[in-house]
Amino acid sequence: MPLGSTMRHKMVSLCPTSYEKAQKIDNFSKWVRQKLLDDSTPTEEVFKHYAECTSCGETWGSYTAKRVPRDCVACLKKGLDPVVKRWTERAGDL
Repeated sequence: MPLGSTMRHKMVSLCPTSYEKAQKIDNFSKWVRQKLLDDSTPTEEVFKHYAECTSCGETWGSYTAKRVPRDCVACLKKGLDPVVKRWTERAGDL
């Protein structure tokens, strides 16, 4: 685990047999973390979507693409023709 990392809690439900096995492992949480990190199954990448109005400079960001507007409502109300530029970044790079 990298220095300064934040640990998060995740509850695991165990059947009676797996519970008994888990009881015999000295540091069960560490064992689970190691097993997950050893797993070579690729995970789905997380992306964050951004947009910026080139007219007024308002910005938006969301992990859900449809929450990032294609038009700046504030500029449209003012009668301006805003150009909203959109881009996406991998969450791991942020």
